Amino acid sequence: MSSAQGQRRSMNGFSGAVIRANAANRRHRHHSSGFVLFGLHTAGVIGRGPKRLWPYVLPWLVILLTIGSICLVARGVLTRQLLVPPVETPQSLTERGYTSNFVAERIMSAMKEIGRDAQSIPHDTMTSNDAQQDIQIPGQEMSYATTVRFIKGVLHREDVAVHVGITKTNNSADSYVAHVQIEHGPFNGRESTVPFEGRDLEKFVHDIATMAMRLAEPNILASHLFTQVQKNKCSLAQCDYRKIVEIYDEVLALPSSEQAQWAVAGKAWLLDSQQRSKEAEQQIREALTQYKDSAVLRASLGIALEQQNRIDDALTELRAGANEKSRTAENLRLLGDVLLHTDQHDREALDAFRQAAEMNPESVDTLHDWAEALVKTGHEDEAIEKLSRAVALRPDLAPSYAEWGRALEHKGALREAARKYAQALQLDAGTLSARERDLALSTDASPDEADTHTSRPDPRVKPVSNPMTSYPLRASLDTVRDAVGQAMRAA
Repeated sequence: MSSAQGQRRSMNGFSGAVIRANAANRRHRHHSSGFVLFGLHTAGVIGRGPKRLWPYVLPWLVILLTIGSICLVARGVLTRQLLVPPVETPQSLTERGYTSNFVAERIMSAMKEIGRDAQSIPHDTMTSNDAQQDIQIPGQEMSYATTVRFIKGVLHREDVAVHVGITKTNNSADSYVAHVQIEHGPFNGRESTVPFEGRDLEKFVHDIATMAMRLAEPNILASHLFTQVQKNKCSLAQCDYRKIVEIYDEVLALPSSEQAQWAVAGKAWLLDSQQRSKEAEQQIREALTQYKDSAVLRASLGIALEQQNRIDDALTELRAGANEKSRTAENLRLLGDVLLHTDQHDREALDAFRQAAEMNPESVDTLHDWAEALVKTGHEDEAIEKLSRAVALRPDLAPSYAEWGRALEHKGALREAARKYAQALQLDAGTLSARERDLALSTDASPDEADTHTSRPDPRVKPVSNPMTSYPLRASLDTVRDAVGQAMRAA
């Protein structure tokens, strides 16, 4: 073959390739234009659609928006808030940065901390945990707020307002007196004063918040004070409950107070903690003649009977309380706790804890007891999940770290269990057995380094700024139960 023929054959091949490429490009442009036309057609249909469908869609949108608005208003009406309006403050406090809104916010924050620390004795839940300052914002929310307040006024469920006014006395440059008054709610009209002298204004704010709780939420304050007493780890003969009893007596002295049954139950709880369960039983049975459908009194009676080792009678009362319309998450938790220690009703106990958690997902006591039941029934992984949430809420709750260690030990993870035992040991050695203490001391890792990936707070759980350091009342009752059992065996 000559070189000319080879060159022509190469040129013919190249021309064919060009022709095929051009044809492919034309087909691609045809398909692309087809897709573009289809997209424009679809967009046109979508654009014309609402005009044709609007008469049918509009009524449904109006109905859905109306239902949503009604649900929002109903939720606002049913939720009684604890409001702290701006505080009247003298010029001397304003100059130091303690303005009206700032003082109201600090008082509200201190009241929330007291409420979070009130877990030892069951108490009424009069107001929402989302208490807020009583500041109205102009705009669309104004009509919603006005509507909610109007309906609350008609139904006599007005928000509870804590009105505070601070005045400066003439005795000293740093001498003040706060006037606190409650508006609306079962303790409407209660008022008192809080004198103060000194430079520690944060203490003054805390004293005002404590007085506000005593006037508006006395049962919650009593539970908080019981927690403070328990933190001292006093013996039965040394614990001083006089302030708590005084608060309960104040509630019982008020005419037809809605919270009287909670005060009776609280006093019975104090008697139980002092191993005076028969006196507690007598008080509760007398109160039940007046409050026949009281769930909290049934729960208190159940605990008193359990201390007397009358387990069947205790379960009867606890089940009755858990079935009352006025039941709370604590009714179900206490039922689950007693069932758990009977060693015969594990499934019913787990169901009770599950229902309690549904009613109050952030109850540390429920999370801990539920985890204990899960460990007992061989569900260690689920128990660890509950315990991690519990310690996220209260990082210094030693019993939860101890139970976490037991869950890990059941799984065979001795090293990780030892680290959790070490964390419990650092907080309170009394929560561990002798063997568990030895295992905690044998670990070569400090508690702070222990399982940081598992002890990280759950992002779904709101952290507590001032966590509790006392045990739940359940721990106290367990101690009492063990002491009574030992005494009976010795006899």
